Amino acid sequence: MADDMGHNDVSYHGSDQISTPNLDALATRGTILKQYYSEAICTPARAALLTGKYPMRTGMQGFPLYNSEDRGIPLTEKLLPAHFKDIGYKTHLVGKWHLGMASKQFLPQYRGYDSHYGMRGGFVDYLSYHKVEQWPDGTLLFGLDLFDNDIPQITEERYVVDALTDRAVEIILGHNSSTPLFLHYTSCAPHAGNAGGALQPPLYKKLGSRHIANSDRRLYAEVVRHFDYSVGRLVRALADKGILHNTLIVFVSDNGAPTTGMFSNWGVNLPFRGRKQTPWEGGVRVPAFIWHAGLKPNVWDGLMHISDWMPTLLAAAGRKFDKKIDGINQWPSILQGQQSPRKEVLVTVEDRDNGYAALRMGDYKLLIGNFTGIASAYYGAEFLANKETPPDFYDSLASSEVAKVFSTLGITFDYGDVIATRKAAVVKQIDTVKDQVPCIPTPTRGCLYNLKKDPAESHDLWLRGQKIVSLMTMRLRSLWSQMVRRGPTELNIDADPANHNYIWLTWLNNVTQESPLNEKEFYKDAPPVTVGCECANNWQNFLCVVRSVLQ
Repeated sequence: MADDMGHNDVSYHGSDQISTPNLDALATRGTILKQYYSEAICTPARAALLTGKYPMRTGMQGFPLYNSEDRGIPLTEKLLPAHFKDIGYKTHLVGKWHLGMASKQFLPQYRGYDSHYGMRGGFVDYLSYHKVEQWPDGTLLFGLDLFDNDIPQITEERYVVDALTDRAVEIILGHNSSTPLFLHYTSCAPHAGNAGGALQPPLYKKLGSRHIANSDRRLYAEVVRHFDYSVGRLVRALADKGILHNTLIVFVSDNGAPTTGMFSNWGVNLPFRGRKQTPWEGGVRVPAFIWHAGLKPNVWDGLMHISDWMPTLLAAAGRKFDKKIDGINQWPSILQGQQSPRKEVLVTVEDRDNGYAALRMGDYKLLIGNFTGIASAYYGAEFLANKETPPDFYDSLASSEVAKVFSTLGITFDYGDVIATRKAAVVKQIDTVKDQVPCIPTPTRGCLYNLKKDPAESHDLWLRGQKIVSLMTMRLRSLWSQMVRRGPTELNIDADPANHNYIWLTWLNNVTQESPLNEKEFYKDAPPVTVGCECANNWQNFLCVVRSVLQ
């Protein structure tokens, strides 16, 4: 899993600007997931992945967790690695967690992983491994956030991406091949390591993206290229261990790139609208593919959501999963290149601050609510200029580490097939009509788009599609009523690393709550919400709109 990588930042999507030859080699010989949806930001995406549920089912929707926040995925939730352990897998997490660290019970090694090496919070400096956290009131907390299980890595000196990749390689090479392995590698790259600062590519490498005109974009490209280099190392390790032929490799980004904003990394999500932390396509429609030696190369156009990985991966491992979750088993459809069984995606619900929601149903997407302050433009076109000719896509792919490994397995690359696959992976805008003033949703008037024809979300159909609006708002109302509401964000000064030798340690004793600690109750089956339309604030206004449309 990459962190904050944009749709336009992998070269198999059609752009030559940033070279990702190892990812390209895997993607063009695997199945590219062209309509894959994640969540708009870190914590909700990771919660959906590991629970198989929309984040709003577990109270993990909305703004990502602070290190000093006293909540995590409810302890009643059985996570993906625990299911793999049930069928004999060794399970390891290398990299970012960001799903709760107030108590040891929230940490990954207590939620189904045999080990965790990496960060407990959302980001770290790439060279010092420190996380600086700023509270809304201006309070600043500062401390080390790199751990080997419970042991802080005080003496570590490697570039953080290298440290993570080295550990992942060690796990692969040291693994007992008679036992199956679930390795969850969640890189911190290319997330910014600090707010407002320059990105941090490895200092020991010669800058290789000099063709890019924008200097900030150039640094971003170097971080992405090093992540891609790490992917090549992992594939080489799998081959050296003799298990690559029987390995399923999944690549995704957790959300879109924050092209602008406090933690901007100069990633680009074009042609999509919006960016990280928005329900526009640019925030949630991210690079993704799946590779296995037995998979026929394909660009799969099926609708898929990050919650689908739990039943899909377990099915690939031979385990039937029949618990009621939001995730859908996509394995038969991917394997056979058939239509997706998924017909809708709850893109987001935000129940605090701004109250808004977004739903995709078939080819249509509806957004409605208070979008004040939500980044709703198209970002990053100015970063795509080159001052020199970039490296050739096919030549870079053919000389990649993955291509070298594949050649030993008899897997080859045909130039025509590679170029055709890349062309098929490019998202095309069919609808040429563009609103003179882009639609911005409000609590009383939403925006409706046909994403099959208008993936850029530039031609609003709200007034012409009232039957579709009625159907989709009815569904949104039902989903909204099932939401586990979040309480106020409670930040605990006991978490201050200054109290713990400037290390981000756990600070609470064992917890027994079955829900996020900020929750007053755990709503397993929430009743429908009834709201009078005289109410005027945020999510209540939204429900009024839903009801008025249906009347």
